[in-house]
Amino acid sequence: MTYDSSLGAGAEGFIADAGLASAEKPKAKVSDIRIPALDGLRGLMTLFVIVSHYYGEVPGGIGVLCVGWTAVLVFFVLSGYLVGRLIVEKMDASNFLSVFYLRRVCRTFPTYFAATSVIIALGWLLGNKWSDGAAQLPVWSYLVFLQNYFLINMQSVGAHWLSPTWTLALEEQFYLVAPFLLMLTPRRAWLPLMIALSLMGLGLRAHGVLHGDITIAPIALLPTSADVLLAGMILAVLVKTDAIDWAKYHLHVRLTPILCMVLTFVLQKFDGSVVGPRFEIFGPFLMSIGAGAFILMLVKGAPEAPRFENKVLIFFGNISYSVYLTHLAILGLMHGGILGGLPDISTPAQLAVTTAAFPVTVLLAWIMTKILEEPITAWGRRHRWV
Repeated sequence: MTYDSSLGAGAEGFIADAGLASAEKPKAKVSDIRIPALDGLRGLMTLFVIVSHYYGEVPGGIGVLCVGWTAVLVFFVLSGYLVGRLIVEKMDASNFLSVFYLRRVCRTFPTYFAATSVIIALGWLLGNKWSDGAAQLPVWSYLVFLQNYFLINMQSVGAHWLSPTWTLALEEQFYLVAPFLLMLTPRRAWLPLMIALSLMGLGLRAHGVLHGDITIAPIALLPTSADVLLAGMILAVLVKTDAIDWAKYHLHVRLTPILCMVLTFVLQKFDGSVVGPRFEIFGPFLMSIGAGAFILMLVKGAPEAPRFENKVLIFFGNISYSVYLTHLAILGLMHGGILGGLPDISTPAQLAVTTAAFPVTVLLAWIMTKILEEPITAWGRRHRWV
């Protein structure tokens, strides 16, 4: 599964926590500070997605490498935190909404529409030659970020090369409503409201799973994914208001991700399968709590944080959005063009082509980031908050 990957992959990367700002810098400037560890976390999750799609989620894949779902949940929580932090800090600006949405458009639209348009065109040119046979979603749904609703309605991920984009659609829908969630609510009611909406989302997801309404990507809709996306926003409010005594509870926070992962795997065991009703309902909820605690660790500079400031991880974090959008298309084109078949790793030749697709994806993503994403994003950031 951007999603800011995909985002996840699309989240703003310049928001930081005041706890990491130097004593000489005023609090008004903390949003201009970049936390390298968060870029590194995004980079690691990007690698998780590639490994999962290239070596796990193929016919002869290795089951233990199917870790893409973890990355998608972390992307969602990270997006919720970064966007929530931005809203809390800048919502009083007189031009907040116009600058907020302009920056979001500059950050996500150009790369998304460029990659999506090319992939759709390739689909028309190649026809079903390299298709996985899934029912196709309406082309226009990709252009208006509604493919996640068709995914549920048609019980299909649609064009395989575009299948990760449902996460980006979900994030764009979240960005539309997130500012108003806080702007139209008294500050004292922020946490109660978001916790209530999170529990409501958990209940809706349970209803959909248990009654058979949702059998593909139960968190693909905004209502049923509220607990995951709002986990990041809840964290942002807690950090901004200093509601957590980090010095007192740092050990508890550091143990929370481990506990949540263990509980999630226990759910899988109770279900008796990799994906079962207990896992689909409570797995995202537990993992979002764990991801939120892990992000808090990095924001507060826990001992684990320097490990995520690795230059390689930060590099992949910087190109994560383009990687997320293009990696499946590159893999499919190389397997179809070289071996004349769908991606797999069952034979040495297939394994070699899959492995070769990795550097090609990285090179293309780096080029797209440098000539398209970074210049337009930089232009958007020239519009300042008043």
